[in-house]
Amino acid sequence: MDTSEYLGLFLDESRESLQALNASLLDLERDPADAEPLTVIFRVAHSLKGMSATMGFEAMARLTHRMEEVLAAMRDDGAPVTPAISDALFACLDTLQEMVDRVAEGNQEEVDASSVMTRLDEIARGDGAKAVAQTAATLAPPAPSSALSDYERMVVSDAHERGLIVFRVSVTFDEGCQLAAARAFMVVQELEAFGDLIKSEPPAESIEAGEVEGGVDFWIAAEDDAEADRIHARAIGVSEVASCEVEQLEDTAPVAEEGTAPDAPAEGAPAVAAAPRAAAPPADRAPRAAATTVRVGTDRLDALMNLMGEMVIQRTRLAQLSGQYELGDLRGAVEDMTRVTNDLQTLIMQVRMMPVDAVFMRFPRMVRDLANTLGKQVDLVISGEDTELDRTVIDGLGDPLVHMLRNAVDHGLETPEDRIAAGKDPMGTVNLSARHAGSSVVIEVRDDGHGMDPEALRASVVRKNLMSEAQAAALSDEEALQLVFLPGFSTAKTTTDVSGRGVGMDAVRTAITDLSGEVSISSAIGEGSSFTIRLPLTLAIIQALLVQAGGDADGGGQVWAVPLETIEETVIVDPADTRPVGGQPCVVLRESIVPLVWLSEYLHLGGPSHTEDPEGPIKVVVVHSGPARVGLVVDDLVGKQDVVIKHLPDFLGDVPGVAGATILGDGSVALILDVGALSAGVARAMA
Repeated sequence: MDTSEYLGLFLDESRESLQALNASLLDLERDPADAEPLTVIFRVAHSLKGMSATMGFEAMARLTHRMEEVLAAMRDDGAPVTPAISDALFACLDTLQEMVDRVAEGNQEEVDASSVMTRLDEIARGDGAKAVAQTAATLAPPAPSSALSDYERMVVSDAHERGLIVFRVSVTFDEGCQLAAARAFMVVQELEAFGDLIKSEPPAESIEAGEVEGGVDFWIAAEDDAEADRIHARAIGVSEVASCEVEQLEDTAPVAEEGTAPDAPAEGAPAVAAAPRAAAPPADRAPRAAATTVRVGTDRLDALMNLMGEMVIQRTRLAQLSGQYELGDLRGAVEDMTRVTNDLQTLIMQVRMMPVDAVFMRFPRMVRDLANTLGKQVDLVISGEDTELDRTVIDGLGDPLVHMLRNAVDHGLETPEDRIAAGKDPMGTVNLSARHAGSSVVIEVRDDGHGMDPEALRASVVRKNLMSEAQAAALSDEEALQLVFLPGFSTAKTTTDVSGRGVGMDAVRTAITDLSGEVSISSAIGEGSSFTIRLPLTLAIIQALLVQAGGDADGGGQVWAVPLETIEETVIVDPADTRPVGGQPCVVLRESIVPLVWLSEYLHLGGPSHTEDPEGPIKVVVVHSGPARVGLVVDDLVGKQDVVIKHLPDFLGDVPGVAGATILGDGSVALILDVGALSAGVARAMA
């Protein structure tokens, strides 16, 4: 069977299975008395084994089969969940993950799983005579049987619920048939015209090996218009088939005892049994169950969003034309189209949304391993994992959160001994949460450790020659906390595999800025620290304020887009109210000093600068990036508009002050201002 067309689906489901196994193993480790995680682990591991065998990845199938033996001993014999067992099973998952990654890369080199297989063997031997006997029995070839296991009866029941009919087809071959295995495959080809094969006896592996004598029994899930006579006619028509019996099976789903899982299928049973094909129901009968989700490639979602962006541009163009020519009918049609396209835009944005759990679910395992390495006790508490973000933002969020969580566990939390001495619980807590805040999503990493000492941060930045003593002393405590984002900054006294190289938090700020987000810090000595990330819901279509800058006395100038999310307010300022601070013009707004930047001067557009005396009040757009606030002096405010973000061509590289471009309704191009870079530049100039 050609399985290449199913490779993408296999990779997706394998990764989901491994994430589920990691999560359930962590649950089992926390509460060994709870039978539910073990049941989930056993079921998911068995499904992964079946998928691997069906796709022809025998190494994965062998490893998951050996995992099942250990899991069976734990489930059936009540074997304790020891740290050795947990570590061995986690090592298996890591090896399986590496195997899946190599399959995705097209790497044919086989992963060496001998060490984890040996660990599993040692665990099986250490569980007592009963486990050893069970292991030996599992490794032995399955005895021929024509009966369905509990698991297979569940598949039959599922097929009935999907509106399918299950038949057992018993075929015998002519006496002296020399090609029984080939004839069996010919029968399979005939039966596949009616539906999917659930099971064969002997199993598919035996048939492939030519181990067929006398006859074969097949179980198929057929569409509801199939008839026993038609199936019989197709099977008996195969050369050298002596007889054929067709029996329709009733629903015989097993009733499992509480806390137990249904029997797994025989080792040779095809894995396709887990997912019989659903046939379309006849017109006069509604289906009992219908699929509610479909898998769609991300490239199609990106293409859909690009088309939506083009519609937004044309919508804006039509709105301008309707206002320009004052055509009532056109204005009404544009208003209707605007309403529909707004709904369509919202729907497309929702389709692109993913829960942050897609990222969060990888962290419990990481924190568990890190805590063991550092000799710390850590409780990772996750909340708000169903909060949704655009897929593009989700893709870039993983690495920054890895750095932040590692920083919290390594730097933030004390050792159990130090926590006890400080009157704290020996187990530290790290909270990872997500929540919606307006048109943004706020993600917070908070620990209850010793907090950050501003004085220690100042001393460290001076010791590493990143700042002079005078500059460090002039920093407020809030500004001192921001030092952790400096390139090369670290307070670690020794360099380890976990930290100390001074690259983590700098990478965090860079990655978050690239996602049009911002990150801030708060901390209290003895109580802990909190890192807060604020991200836009999407990076494709945003609301922006259009401004003009670089004009002359007669007006004009270039149009720039300022992301609305970064704007605090727009104000009219009297030039007499401005004062220089460190050579930078500033104004006091609500008891806070805000530096002023003439946008035309900053972007080298020509036009007025801060050294010239304006003829009248100046227009200021107050923007923020983290705690930093800047007042942008512009020539004019054009208005608010939805804009489609277009990335600059690669050959331009990074253009200072520019985050991208957009096409306006009249076809002209407006550049999108990079508020984060501008704020950082002003902060450096005033330092």
